[in-house]
Amino acid sequence: MYLKRISLYFLFLCGLSFAAQATHLKGGEITVKRVSDKTLTFEFTLTTYTENNRANVEQNVVNFCFGDGSSILPARRSAGYPINLGNGTMKNVYKIQYTYPAASLFYKVSVAVPNRNDGVLNITRSVDVAFYVETIFSINAGLGLNSTPILLNPAVDLTAVVGQPFIHNSNAVDAEGDSLAYRLSVSRTGAELSCDPAGRGLLAPNFKQPNEVSATPSSFTMNAKTGDLIWKSPQEVGLYNCAFIIEEWRNGVKISETVRDMQIEVKDLDNRGPLLNVPADVCIQAGTRINQTITAIDQVSKTGRVDPISITSSGNVYAIDTSYAVKPPNATFVSAARQTALTAIGTFNWQTDCVHIRKEGYDVFFKAEDFPPVTNAGVSNLVDSKIWNIRVLAPAVKNVTATAGLGTSIALKWTSYTCALSNATLILYRKQGACDATVNANCATGMTASGYTELTRLPISTSSYTDNAIVKNTNYSYVVVVAFTNSKGVDDFSPMSNAACYLIASASPIMTNVSVIKTSTTAGENLVRWTRPVKLDTLQYPGPYAYQLMRAAGTGAFGAIGSPISASIRTAVNDTSYTDTGINTSAVTYRYRTDFYYTLNGVRTLLESPTPASNVRLSTQVAIASVKLAWAATVPWTNENKVHRVYRETQRGSGIFNRIADVPVTTAATFKYVDSGADTYAADGTFSISMKTDSSYCYYVETLGSYGPGLPAMELINKSQIICGIPQTDIFPCPPSLQLYSVDCASLNAKADCSFSSFTNQLTWTPTVSGVCDPDIVSYKIYYAKDPSSAYTLLASSSTLNFSHILQNSYRGCYYVTAVSALGKESTPSNKICVENCASFDLPNLFSPNGDGLNDSFKPMRCPRFVSFVSAKIVDRNGQLIYQYAGPLDGFGWNGTDSNGVQMAASSYFYTCDVVFDLFDKSAQNKSLKGWVELVR
Repeated sequence: MYLKRISLYFLFLCGLSFAAQATHLKGGEITVKRVSDKTLTFEFTLTTYTENNRANVEQNVVNFCFGDGSSILPARRSAGYPINLGNGTMKNVYKIQYTYPAASLFYKVSVAVPNRNDGVLNITRSVDVAFYVETIFSINAGLGLNSTPILLNPAVDLTAVVGQPFIHNSNAVDAEGDSLAYRLSVSRTGAELSCDPAGRGLLAPNFKQPNEVSATPSSFTMNAKTGDLIWKSPQEVGLYNCAFIIEEWRNGVKISETVRDMQIEVKDLDNRGPLLNVPADVCIQAGTRINQTITAIDQVSKTGRVDPISITSSGNVYAIDTSYAVKPPNATFVSAARQTALTAIGTFNWQTDCVHIRKEGYDVFFKAEDFPPVTNAGVSNLVDSKIWNIRVLAPAVKNVTATAGLGTSIALKWTSYTCALSNATLILYRKQGACDATVNANCATGMTASGYTELTRLPISTSSYTDNAIVKNTNYSYVVVVAFTNSKGVDDFSPMSNAACYLIASASPIMTNVSVIKTSTTAGENLVRWTRPVKLDTLQYPGPYAYQLMRAAGTGAFGAIGSPISASIRTAVNDTSYTDTGINTSAVTYRYRTDFYYTLNGVRTLLESPTPASNVRLSTQVAIASVKLAWAATVPWTNENKVHRVYRETQRGSGIFNRIADVPVTTAATFKYVDSGADTYAADGTFSISMKTDSSYCYYVETLGSYGPGLPAMELINKSQIICGIPQTDIFPCPPSLQLYSVDCASLNAKADCSFSSFTNQLTWTPTVSGVCDPDIVSYKIYYAKDPSSAYTLLASSSTLNFSHILQNSYRGCYYVTAVSALGKESTPSNKICVENCASFDLPNLFSPNGDGLNDSFKPMRCPRFVSFVSAKIVDRNGQLIYQYAGPLDGFGWNGTDSNGVQMAASSYFYTCDVVFDLFDKSAQNKSLKGWVELVR
């Protein structure tokens, strides 16, 4: 009997050991949702993916830490779970609500669950390592009822095959449409029953990325934009764990980080995964119906087998049972399960609507899964997955028309706008010149066509407008764009409407030429031409007639040149040109117009003034072994979408110019040419040269232009001034001008939880363009030094004008930026800017070590920040030393006992405390505090 009891007791102990040691955790993540706009109450959901074993059945409770110093709280498994997802994986959900005491820049919620599966190759003794995930999120009034992203694709399709690429996409979606970014992380672990930061979020023992286990090279990467995790390709059979972070960004500020930790099982199988095909990413206007076919094929296995395929899809465009789904109408996806045809298909259908308009695109996730025969190797389904991004734009204004209005005006009409958008208004743009159709580039919004300026802003309900500021004999084009505030509170725009063009003819002359015929600083000459009035009512406006040529230098006011010129409206009289002499055509741009006068009761009276025209202005820019040319002219006709001509002097000082190139141009921004010495125009002889850096080369250009519909058809050729340039041996871009956003010290000091581990410095810069520097800048380099006396090192390169530097434990640092040209030349450094830490350390005057979790120890209040070292002494009223400490901030804190652990009486105690801060400024690195603290029991 005694032996039987011993045996039973031994079996009982073995059972306990099995329950404690059995492992089951494959992966999981924590999502966060604010549930009240009156209190700081949040719902936290831990989703785990596990083995289907006894350990998982018994895992009814997990423990949450909320990152604000509060005690650990248990959460029970939700009803209806676990759920068998197939592929050997169970899904479990645990939910809990918690109310925070105050807003904070960041809180970290975390869960540790024993234990990971046994035999994970990239974690030492994984059977003894707790599974751990965390989510970091921000609480402030501006975020509203924000939720962190949810991951719609479960961590279940995680079988990989040796030698074949593996892909996983979590299909993260955000309820508020915030921007998401992805990056690899590391698997971590933590204490299950303690919220002490020192024991949570630790690197899993000897963790290495899965591709670092085998001696055979492979790559393990994550696409920062799409979230595709790709292992190309596994080389060794076994279990591996990995982790990645989904960052949530709003208006350039990161507001959360969600960690998914998951397990990948690599097998050696007679199976090859399917190949999925989805459409290219697309931008469409709200109201457009999308109907697309998704296809997949299964790759032939080593033994020639082709398996059935299922195609599934997820995303918040569907009517999922969650607040993350978009408002109806929702999308649908129809595809038969386990299709055996050579090509499996599915049909995606979505009737978009105004409610779907947002800045960020919708990620629609598609997954193709094959179903091979079950073998001794167990489940061996393989998948291919892809994200299709659909961006829904505000619709463009439709059916813009232009007709003659009353008097000298143009009447515009368009279809009433139907989308109800926040702070919506209509922007009416106008252009004088050629009548060109508008073309919206893919995903382009706002005014992107050249030559247009804003005419007026109108209420969104407006559907007509009359433009009275009209000059006759000029084509006017109109385009309407909707401006509104998007869901992020940022200004946004619709694509451009169609362009409506109209001309009101008049009796005034039409300017046709302003051509430089002599280049000089004092004796220059411009040839000015214009047409006679073509629709003059001689009965209403009787003669005699006269022209008065008007000139303006640069942006100055117009003034008359000479006396009025007698005008005849008969075509036989040559009275339509004038040579303006004695001017500085070398350095000054001149504008001309010809005012037309008739005679009213014997008095010369102005009838109308034509739109002015300027001479062509040519400039040179520095270039290596070449000369860069650029030209411009402000004229009432169009020089766009033509072929312009470039001339080069055959020999310096000869005055003989040879036509070396015909340059096709589109918009004014393309009026450019780089002369490297070649002569590509052969009709007048070929005079190619070898460009020398000690020689000067002279040029002029001819523009070719014309008027649009309704005006006389003629080719208008105008010549620029002559200008010379010298090729350079070496040129560099100018350094940019750097700015850096200052740190919000107040928000840091107000934090209740100081555990957030990253700090971001936002850098922006402005390019510097001048005639002595290369303006062709393609990228920028950002340099960093930890303090002003340290050496700068290259931090990153960027093709944009901004960069976010994320640091782990400090804002402290110095920066400068350089510009890099298309030739690979780097500028000198920009201005240098240093950012200092916001040092903070203050002590309370009362604490109560009663074990209630509130003010249980004498330690810094609010958020001590950037403290390198603390040295403190506490004495009682008699001067007896009670507490002494010297070390890092984390270890500082008096719990109300003496050195022997005896509780001290409630009383006043006196302290001295010396603090060393992590600062540049040596004079501010040290802070000494003296005072008293009341111990309350």
